[in-house]
Amino acid sequence: MPPHPPILLISLDATRYDYLIDFDQTYRWPFFRQFVNQAHHFAHAYTPSPWTPPAHASLFTGLAPWEHGVVEGQLWLENQHLTLAGFLGERDYRTIGISSNPLLGPVTNLNKDFQSFYEVWKNPERLQQGAQFLRFDDIILNSSQVQTKVLEILASELDENLERPTFLFLQLIGPHNPFQPSQGALEKFVGFYPDTVWEQVIRYNQDWRNYYAEGRNMTTQEQSLLLGLYQAELDDLNSMLATLFTLPWFQHVMEVGHVIITADHGEMLGEHNHIHHLFNLYEPLIHVPLLWRIPHQGKMIIHDEFIQHQHIFPLLQQMLIGEQDVLDEWQSNAPEQVVAQLLEPVEILQGLDKLNPHTGDIFRHHQIAIQDNMEKTIWHSNGQHEFFDISIDQGENSNLFPTDAGHFRKKLEECEAIFAANHPNQTRVNELMWKLGYF
Repeated sequence: MPPHPPILLISLDATRYDYLIDFDQTYRWPFFRQFVNQAHHFAHAYTPSPWTPPAHASLFTGLAPWEHGVVEGQLWLENQHLTLAGFLGERDYRTIGISSNPLLGPVTNLNKDFQSFYEVWKNPERLQQGAQFLRFDDIILNSSQVQTKVLEILASELDENLERPTFLFLQLIGPHNPFQPSQGALEKFVGFYPDTVWEQVIRYNQDWRNYYAEGRNMTTQEQSLLLGLYQAELDDLNSMLATLFTLPWFQHVMEVGHVIITADHGEMLGEHNHIHHLFNLYEPLIHVPLLWRIPHQGKMIIHDEFIQHQHIFPLLQQMLIGEQDVLDEWQSNAPEQVVAQLLEPVEILQGLDKLNPHTGDIFRHHQIAIQDNMEKTIWHSNGQHEFFDISIDQGENSNLFPTDAGHFRKKLEECEAIFAANHPNQTRVNELMWKLGYF
């Protein structure tokens, strides 16, 4: 292994393990099928959280959610935690992060320690409409638009000096809802359905809260259509990865570096009467892919041991200091109660609140918007906080929140005060998750 091997870490949003795999346990998508032939394949990888911020905090810090503290009610990663980007930066790596998810970046401090960090999720056309309340699902770009932005950034960031030690983190929101697959993928995976089925599924796809608010179960046709849309998104994701891996730096890291591909969580597609994520710990939601190609690897190695995101950073640390066989020798040290919990999934956070007169939101997610001069702040909460800036200044392309932490705290306190005044339910979701064995 070279002293500073290039490292590529790819996080696929809302990507289910079982829809990447065929019944014979081979990958059904061409890129993955080719990649896994020369990689470590962890068949029992599980996310430590059913949604983006806590899962990525574990990926970056090597800590479980209860250790790094990024949980419902507190989404800010404190600066005292050493991250993978910080560790590699100390070893003279150039560290680059690219995220297509609003909750993975300055708003949660998950971009900390990256020397360069780009957000590629913001759709300027939607922002120009100036809606008073926006969820990030309403303003994210689709996969093809994200791909265009990512390729532009990589063209400027990945220079031709292939020997320069580089760590690239790439988060692709891909199959996260709302599903917006390409026309070609639609034609491959989505057949003909009655207009009534389309109308219902489009409502759920555009805003999954409608599904829970109506308290109904999906019909067989509706579930089939939702699945087709999801598979079309996976097809687009497969094509995007195939394109990225034709770039010279990606080919270089495939030869002499580490390539790690995983997902932050899965997605429910009607199973157990659930869609989206957040609301349970069922297998389709927490069982994720994990593929790891090490330098000069020439064959596939299959692992059946339990593994989670927080194990990746320590394993990589060990390999970079010369312990070459740590992946081959990996043994799970998961507590017995954690493994047992996977066999008995639980429901979390499901339910309805009364109509909020300020947002008109009948599900327990509530949005609050504060506009101050040229800055609009959106806070999204159901006991957990999604808080980010979508400035109405159209010259702002990176969506960077002000670096002054005091400014962030002040805005957060303003939003929390409005929320508390209109929402008396003070249930501490993080305590509930701890009681449920939130691992």
